[in-house]
Amino acid sequence: MSRDLIKTLIFAAVAVSLASAAAFTIPDRSRQDVEFQELGGKFFPSFVDPNVCTTLEVIDFNPDTAVAKPFKVLLKDGKWSIPSHDNYPADGKDRLTKTATSVMDLTKDTLRSQRAEDHEEFGVIDPLDAKSASVKGRGKRVTLKDASDKVLADFIIGKEVKEGRGMRYVRVPDDKKTYGVKLNIDLSTRFADWIETNLLKIDTTKVRKIDFDGHKVDPSEGTVTAGEVLTIDRKDGNAPWTLVNATVPTGKELDTEKLLALVQGLGDVKIVGVRPKPEGLSKDLKATGDIKTVTRTTLQSLVSRGFYPARDGRILSNQGDIVVSCDDGAKYTLRFGEVYVGSEEALSGGPEEAPAKPGAKEAPKKPDASANRYLMVTVTFDPTLLPPPVDPEADKLPDLPADVFHHEPGTPERIAQDKAAKEKADKKKADEDKRIADAEKHVKDLSERFAGWYYVTPDAAFKSLALNRTNLFRDKGKAPQGGGPGGFPGLPGGFPGAGGGGLPFNPHQMPAGR
Repeated sequence: MSRDLIKTLIFAAVAVSLASAAAFTIPDRSRQDVEFQELGGKFFPSFVDPNVCTTLEVIDFNPDTAVAKPFKVLLKDGKWSIPSHDNYPADGKDRLTKTATSVMDLTKDTLRSQRAEDHEEFGVIDPLDAKSASVKGRGKRVTLKDASDKVLADFIIGKEVKEGRGMRYVRVPDDKKTYGVKLNIDLSTRFADWIETNLLKIDTTKVRKIDFDGHKVDPSEGTVTAGEVLTIDRKDGNAPWTLVNATVPTGKELDTEKLLALVQGLGDVKIVGVRPKPEGLSKDLKATGDIKTVTRTTLQSLVSRGFYPARDGRILSNQGDIVVSCDDGAKYTLRFGEVYVGSEEALSGGPEEAPAKPGAKEAPKKPDASANRYLMVTVTFDPTLLPPPVDPEADKLPDLPADVFHHEPGTPERIAQDKAAKEKADKKKADEDKRIADAEKHVKDLSERFAGWYYVTPDAAFKSLALNRTNLFRDKGKAPQGGGPGGFPGLPGGFPGAGGGGLPFNPHQMPAGR
């Protein structure tokens, strides 16, 4: 064999060897191209209309308790509600649409890993993953669905990307790949962010009368002691307040600053949490505003929150009642109950956390807890509160009739006059009936809204509303002290008074029954 042929064969063998090595060392370009093409693309390209989204569910994970916490907002039968908070009504349409729009725009900005082993480090372990033994590294899972329960988007948000400002690790369930994503989504799971926090929504210019009923309940004895009832009223929204059923002490005058703060406080009572009432109690309150049937469940529910059923069907509070009458026919009764101390999560509707015992002055405190009170609101309709109907022709001079002659009954002219007068009177009555019916429907809607719930409100709301003879007056001509809502002392102990009364039974002796 010639030397040239040997060289040729050697070169050929080397070439084959290099080609084989290249086959094992050169990456699969087609796979890289697919991954490169995905970058910059949307996570959920088929999700194009934010208005079809009717459900948002956020699953968070608490590593301290190793429990996944769900928060859900749902549109069903035309009503928004929060299933994770006993289906309390939500005002979620605008917020949910905004969230859905942001989710539609999520893009795969950078590919960070394709390994499941990195999920814990990036914080993108599914909080619902029962197979994973780790309580660390679990992210927040977000799911959006439409009315047919079809999943529009489903992803897990992890930790912040250290070197990427405003970026977080994001992964789609059942996919190992983790991306760095520029995230600008408001995913609040705070109960207060999804509801109308202004509880009463009272137009303060319509408030005409306020009654402070200072009865006291002794839960340890099962008795009620009558207290002084003070009433203030005014003719219209600009008129001064006057004391109705008592005499202003010599040298004193009504404290206008405190009254102004009181009325402002009525228009801004905040909700920090809710608790559902037993069904039977809610039904009674919707129908009459009173309680008709006291069952063991109802009694336990009421007493544990500082409310007590009386023999005549009324519900009494151990802190007295405040009755607010408005010129739209609505008569609100506010009953403040026991103190409730808890963290924000527990307050909003979570597990009961250190509720006060009936009659206790203070509840146990925690470092992250705040003082609040249970509040029960009932509304009834009082047509006498409505102002007289406005007659647009009251100040108008009467026009001279076209026919000034007197006509006897039965003549065509008289019949025409009587018919016109009757039509005018009928229209006036129909307008008035409609005005009253609209007002009654408004109050009925309010009653149904309040009947099913105990509310948890900041204790400051009680302190700003509970005025009595001691702090209702000031020295005549004396400059106001404190000033502004919440700038004056409240009355945690209720109103002074004497007398007697009684609950139907000792609250510690629960009746048998339903």
